[in-house]
Amino acid sequence: MAIYESFDEQKQFACRVIADHARTTAFAIADGILPGNEGRNYVLRKIMRRAIYQGREHLGFDGLFFNKVCDFVVELMGGAYPELVAQRDFIGKMVRLEEERFGATMTVGLQRLQNLLNKNDYDLQIGPESESIPTPGFVELSELAKLYDTFGLPIDLMYVVLKGKAPTSPDHEPGERPTFWKLRRNIGTTWEPVNETFTVVETHGYVDWDDETGMSVREYSYPLIDEVQFKELIEDELKKLQEHSTIGKTRQPESTNPAYVALSRLNYTGTEFRGYEELETSNLNILAIVRGDDRVESTEAGKECTIVLDKTPFYAESGGQVGDTGVLFGSNGLAKVVDTFSPIQGLILHKCQVEKGMLTVGDTVTATVDAKKRDATRRNHTATHLVHAALKEVLGTHVKQAGSVVSPQFLRFDFTHYQAISEMEMQEIEDLVNLHILKNEPVNTNVMAIEDAMRTGAVALFGEKYGSAVRVLSVGGGEFSRELCGGTHVRATGDIGTFKIVSDEAIASGVRRIRAITGTDAFARFREDERLIDRSLQALKTQRDNLPAAIEKLQEELKKARRENDDLKMKIATGAASGGSEGDEPRDVNGVKVIAKVVEGLDKSGMRHLSDTLMAKLKSGVVILGRAEDDKVSFIVRVSDDLTDRVKAGGIVQQIAPIVSGRGGGKPDMAEGGGTDAGKLAEALEASHGVIASMLGA
Repeated sequence: MAIYESFDEQKQFACRVIADHARTTAFAIADGILPGNEGRNYVLRKIMRRAIYQGREHLGFDGLFFNKVCDFVVELMGGAYPELVAQRDFIGKMVRLEEERFGATMTVGLQRLQNLLNKNDYDLQIGPESESIPTPGFVELSELAKLYDTFGLPIDLMYVVLKGKAPTSPDHEPGERPTFWKLRRNIGTTWEPVNETFTVVETHGYVDWDDETGMSVREYSYPLIDEVQFKELIEDELKKLQEHSTIGKTRQPESTNPAYVALSRLNYTGTEFRGYEELETSNLNILAIVRGDDRVESTEAGKECTIVLDKTPFYAESGGQVGDTGVLFGSNGLAKVVDTFSPIQGLILHKCQVEKGMLTVGDTVTATVDAKKRDATRRNHTATHLVHAALKEVLGTHVKQAGSVVSPQFLRFDFTHYQAISEMEMQEIEDLVNLHILKNEPVNTNVMAIEDAMRTGAVALFGEKYGSAVRVLSVGGGEFSRELCGGTHVRATGDIGTFKIVSDEAIASGVRRIRAITGTDAFARFREDERLIDRSLQALKTQRDNLPAAIEKLQEELKKARRENDDLKMKIATGAASGGSEGDEPRDVNGVKVIAKVVEGLDKSGMRHLSDTLMAKLKSGVVILGRAEDDKVSFIVRVSDDLTDRVKAGGIVQQIAPIVSGRGGGKPDMAEGGGTDAGKLAEALEASHGVIASMLGA
């Protein structure tokens, strides 16, 4: 009998999930889709992590296993799909990296979740014996969604942690302290709860006798939503997060409105683009003018509008390349074109600011593109193709474009890659691009059927829409770079001038972003670098070849001075420098020693260190420290272990923080809080003595 058949239903389900998701994972990565936090990359990550979680949770796999299953997929299906075999090593590497990342983020993510709960937790005093149970504040759904998105915490695991154990459940043991959380979400300007509370009559656990009913009762806040509803809430929050994400995205055209749809019907043959051949076109007819959402017959000086022409040399934003700017002028008026875009295929719209006279539907005008900006954009666009080809050659064939922006000032290229680019690799990429620039290779364009283009090996971008005929751009003979592209380009690579990468960063898991400059912008950058180096040499009074060493020496001296300064601040704060300071002598509150004082010059870490020092001196007591900086107040409260059954640090913070218009909370032995009314810091610290006295039953 096969092992699978001996498994129970849950384990068999886990096996099927892993098998199905491993097949999807192997094919997706072979196609250049890597696990990430956006779009299809995010879908792949969810698929992979679901499979890994099933294996760990239900099949008992502690180590890496999913990469082995994916490798079996390659072995099993590689004969029919040779691209799997070609990418075998890369698939294995990416799956192992995601497995390792998932294991690490699960640990960190659970800690972050616990920290989130601790931050919202406060203690409720109950019963004649002054017992306490953790009673929750609100937990924001957006924070839970961030944990799920960033760390991959399974939704069912988060639900279990938040739900705790119901007091009426069979596995609830006497003396247990279940925690139940209220969820809330942002609905614009306010927050709303998404679950209610109810009262539970408890027959065991904490005792709180009701004289009238003769029963033990306790009220708990308990989420009435089930796991399915919880999942839906989290996914709604995830959509909000992703709506604000820019990973892999280029500039977006303006939203399509009904007026544009009507214009597309008017100009049903499409605006003829003349910008490949010329930068100025005469005898153009104004077909329509739009102001806001309404079509108008004319527009005068000082007005903004959108103009449709029958032909145009202006390139509309597409494929990452920004729209052209320039002027439209005729016998009756002149308008500055500030952007060109195409919300509907075939319809090119010119966003204009009328500067002189009046423009009217039916007028004949001349359109002139800003040649300087167009030339700079063309340089950056052709350089983008060279960068794409160089990345593939240096880093590997797994590199795929994941978004781009081509503007006159710079180029930005997002691409799939699983690790940081080394200094040597970066130099090799730059050298390779500049080598092809120095060769001054011709840049050729050919229009051909999409099937013919793909047979030539031209690179097409995943997710782009192509018609039956496409424009193929080749550098030289196309051996180094050949891609489908409808943008504008230089005549030969030498026109680019020079190429310089100015930044490289990771923008998501498996996705990196390069920014680069070309032509006169690159030369300007070189001059600026030289100026900064010269000023640094003068300031440090050193030679050029000794500049890094001089900076390192200065940094070490600065670190040493900061350490000495921090040590001095700590000595002053603890009274060591002067043999004692005001506020260090504890006040007796019903037999408990309490130090409540304002500290200055310490950061958050310094306050914690000082609280440790003062608590060590007290051995038994309460330490309350307050700090004001930039009109903001922060507290830290420490309670010695022998007093936590009577005095709760979280309770102290929760009562003194509102005095400074703030909030806070924490554990019985340590809590933190803050506020915005620095003028009442001393009042809050003084009030802490009364809070402690109340807790002690005075």
